[in-house]
Amino acid sequence: MECWHTECYGIHKYWHVTISPEDFGLPNLKMYNIEEHTRNSDKGLDLIDMDNNILTFNATLSKIWTVLYRFEEETANCVSDMFQYLTGLDQNNGLQASALLVLKVSCLLKAIDSLDSLRIYQTNPNSILAKDAHIECKSDQTLKTFIRIQTKIPNKLSTKIMIYLQLLRKLTNNNNSENCVDVSSFISVITGIAQFLKLLIRDSLTNALEYCKMSKSSSALLKYLREIERNEKYHERPFDFISTTIDATDSCTYCEKYIKDSCIRHGKHRWHKECFCCNICGKSIDNHELSEASYNEKTNKVHCARCSVDDPESKVGVQSVSSLEQLIFLLQIALVRSQTVMKYNSNFTNTTKNISRNKSMQQTYIRTLNDIKRLKYRRTSMKVSYNQEEARKSCVVETEERRVDQDIAGEKDLIIKTDQPSSKKQNSVFDGTRSLTLDDISRIVATEKSRELIPGPKIETMTLNEEAASTTTPKNNVYYSELDAGQYYVLQVIAFSLLINEGFDMQEVQLPNAPNKLGTNNGLWTKFKTILGGKEPKKSYKKVFGTPLGYLTSNCGVQSDLGVGPSKLKVPIIVDELISSLRQLDMSVEGVFRKNGNIRRLKLLVEEIDSQPQQCPDLSKESVIQLSDLLKKFLRELPTPLLTFDLYDHWIYATKISDSKRKESAFQLLYTMLPRQYRNVTEVVFSFLYWASSFSHVDSHSGSKMDIHNLSTVIAPNILYRDTDHTTGFQPPSNAETYRDTFENNEAEEYFVAIEAIEYLISNNEKLSIVPTHLADLMSKVEKEQIISSEEIMNFINSKMNPN
Repeated sequence: MECWHTECYGIHKYWHVTISPEDFGLPNLKMYNIEEHTRNSDKGLDLIDMDNNILTFNATLSKIWTVLYRFEEETANCVSDMFQYLTGLDQNNGLQASALLVLKVSCLLKAIDSLDSLRIYQTNPNSILAKDAHIECKSDQTLKTFIRIQTKIPNKLSTKIMIYLQLLRKLTNNNNSENCVDVSSFISVITGIAQFLKLLIRDSLTNALEYCKMSKSSSALLKYLREIERNEKYHERPFDFISTTIDATDSCTYCEKYIKDSCIRHGKHRWHKECFCCNICGKSIDNHELSEASYNEKTNKVHCARCSVDDPESKVGVQSVSSLEQLIFLLQIALVRSQTVMKYNSNFTNTTKNISRNKSMQQTYIRTLNDIKRLKYRRTSMKVSYNQEEARKSCVVETEERRVDQDIAGEKDLIIKTDQPSSKKQNSVFDGTRSLTLDDISRIVATEKSRELIPGPKIETMTLNEEAASTTTPKNNVYYSELDAGQYYVLQVIAFSLLINEGFDMQEVQLPNAPNKLGTNNGLWTKFKTILGGKEPKKSYKKVFGTPLGYLTSNCGVQSDLGVGPSKLKVPIIVDELISSLRQLDMSVEGVFRKNGNIRRLKLLVEEIDSQPQQCPDLSKESVIQLSDLLKKFLRELPTPLLTFDLYDHWIYATKISDSKRKESAFQLLYTMLPRQYRNVTEVVFSFLYWASSFSHVDSHSGSKMDIHNLSTVIAPNILYRDTDHTTGFQPPSNAETYRDTFENNEAEEYFVAIEAIEYLISNNEKLSIVPTHLADLMSKVEKEQIISSEEIMNFINSKMNPN
C-alpha cells in the first residue's frame, strides 16, 4: 500500500513528476551517526524551523497542484471546444476557441521564458535537458542547448494549432461542395495539440523544480506558477486581448525573410539577430547594446549607440524577443489573418438547414462529452482522507539528550505533540466535478470517430429526422470491462455457438474452464482443451518476460485505468507502467516502434524487471524508442501470443470476409472468445496504439510516420502468429524445399492478412470494447432462464438461432 499527499498523487498521476522537499529548496533532515553524536554536534532543525518547512512545503505543493490542474482543465476545455466546432463546421466559434487556447498557452510560454531568464542550466553540466540531448554541456553552449530543446515541443504545438486554423478556413457550409478536411489530419491535429500541451506542462514543471533544487530556493517556481495563473483572466472574447493587427508582418525588415526564432524588435518592425546591424558604420549590435541602439522610422535605418547621436529623429526602444515570444506573436498573426479571411469569404452565415445540422451535431457531441466524463468518473474515482489545511503529524518537542544505550528509570523520555485529525468528511480525489483533462481528448476523438461524426458527405445526406433520432435515442452500452467472470464466460459460450452457426470450424478452439461459481458437468465440453491450448499446470514463475499472461495478471497485476470502458482492467503491472510512461513522452519521434532501442540498456531493463516481478522500475528517464522496443519485446516473448494460437486461423479467415457486416460480426465474436486476461491487455494495448498513430504526421516534414497500418506491420508479428509446434491447421506444400519457398507459397499471404487483421482491430478497438447489443440481449435471456452449463447454453442459443 502506498500513501500519498493528495497533491503529490495528482501531480504524479497527471504529469509523472515526483515531488520531494529538495525540489522546493528545503534542506534534508540530517541522518545521525549514533556513535559520533554528541550534544554539541547536534545541528538539526528545531521545532519552529521544522514547522516552517512543513508549512512551506504544503503551501508550495498545494500551489503547484491547484494552478497546473486548473490550467489543464481550462486548456482541455478549449481543445474540446475546438474539436466540437470543427466537427460541426462552426468556423466562428472554432476560431474563438482556438484564440482562447492561444492566450492561455501564451501564459505557459511566458512562464517558461521566466525560467530561461534566470539562465537555469548555464552552470549545470548534469542537467536533465543536457542528458536528453546527449550533449556534454560546455559553459558557452549550455544556454543554446537549453533554448533549442526548450522550443522543440512549443514548435510542434504551434504547428498543430496552425494546421487547425488551416482546416478551419477550408470548412464550407455549401452543400454542393465537397468537404476538403482530411480525416487523418483532423484526428492528428486534436490529439497532437492535447499531447504536446501535456508534455509542455510536464517538462516546464520538471525544469522549474530542477532549478529550485540547484538554487535551494523556490522563488523561480513561484514566479513560474504566477505567470501560468494569469491565464485565468481569459474567459471570453479572446480577440479583445490580442493587440496584433492585420498589417503586422512576420518577416525581417532587412532581408524580408520569415522569422521563426528569437529576434530583435522595435515597434512593429522585427529583424533576425544576424540582420540587425548599424546602417551607418555596419557594426553588428549585440544584446547588451540594444538599449542604446535606435531606429529611424522615416529613413528605415538602424543606428548603433555611437551613430545615433548624429540622427536626432531616431528613437530608442529596441528590444530582444525570445523564441517563445516570437512563437506567441506568430500564433496571434495567424489568428488575426484567419479571422479576416473567414469574414471575407462570408463563411459565418449558415442556412436554416445547416443551422439545424450543426445543432444536431453539437447535441451529439455533448452526449459524447458527458459519456466520457461519466466513464472517467466511474473509472478513476477513489476515496481518501483529506485535510485541506495540513496533514496530521506528530512532532517530538522535548527529549533528554543522552545515548540510547543508557536507560534511566523513572525519567520521561519523550514528549510528543500530535495534531488532532480533521473533522471534515471524506472527499473523493478530484471530487465528482467530472471535469475534462488533456488525457480525455484522445478518448473523445476515438468515440466521435466511431460514431462517424467527421464532417463529410455522409452527414450531408442524413435527414433531419434521422439526426434527431441519433441524438435522442439513448444507448445503454455495456463494456466488457464491466462484466464479471461468470458473465464473460456466458458470453464466450454464446459467441462460440454463433461462430459455429457462421460456419467456423471450432474443433480446435474450445471454451475455458467455467468460473467456480458456475456449475459444471462431465459432458461433451469438459473433455476438450481450453482456449489457451490446455489447462496450464500450476507453476510458480520468478520473472516477467516469457511468463504466461494469465499468471502475470493474477500474481503481478494492477487495476489499470488505461482501458476504454468505465471500469478498471486488471493487467500486468509492466503493461500499465510501460503504456503510462509512453503516454507521457513525445510520440512524434520518427521511428517509434520501428527502430530498435539500445540492446545493452534493453537487457539491463529486462533483468531489473525480472528481478522484481511485482513492481516496476522508474521508466520516466527512458527514451520513447527504448520503451516502445521494451513493450514489443514483452509481447513477443509471451508463451501464448496476445491473440492466441488457437484463434490464429479464424482471425485470418475473418479478415478475408468481403461482406462488411459479416466481417464485423466475425471480429466481434472472435474478440469475445479471447481469454479474459488477454482481452483486457488487448483493449489497453490497442487503445494506446490507436492514440499513438495520431502522431504519425505533425506536419509535412515531421512526425513518427507510424500510422495505423505501419504500427500494425511492426506489431502483428509479435501478437498474431501460428504455433509452429502444432501445425494442425497448416501443412507446408510438398514442393517447398526451403523455408523461403514455404513463406513465398503460403506464409507470405497470411503474413499480410495478419497485418490487415491487426489494422482492423486497432481501428475499431473503441467499438470492439463494447459488448454487441445482440450478445448482451442473449446473455440477459440466459441469465433470466438461469442456465448454467455450457451445453444447456449452447442448446438454448441454437434454439433461438434456429427456431424451426
